[in-house]
Amino acid sequence: MSSEKCPVCKGKGTIELLGTQCPFCNGSGEHTKSAESYLKTHICQCIFLDRKTCPVCGKRCHHDTPNKPKILVGPV
Repeated sequence: MSSEKCPVCKGKGTIELLGTQCPFCNGSGEHTKSAESYLKTHICQCIFLDRKTCPVCGKRCHHDTPNKPKILVGPV
């Protein structure tokens, strides 16, 4: 296994929010270009939890009301 971890699952091999194998690293936890690319351009997933933080990147939630973002999540 390489020293770099998958940025989406953080090297765990599973997506905690879904409880499934990470599709970007195929469960290996290794760094991939597709995972890196996804993390830079992903849609904030904070609506699935407490609407305070995005479970994918850990940044503060950008939703004010449904479909009305107040802060856009940009590249890291």
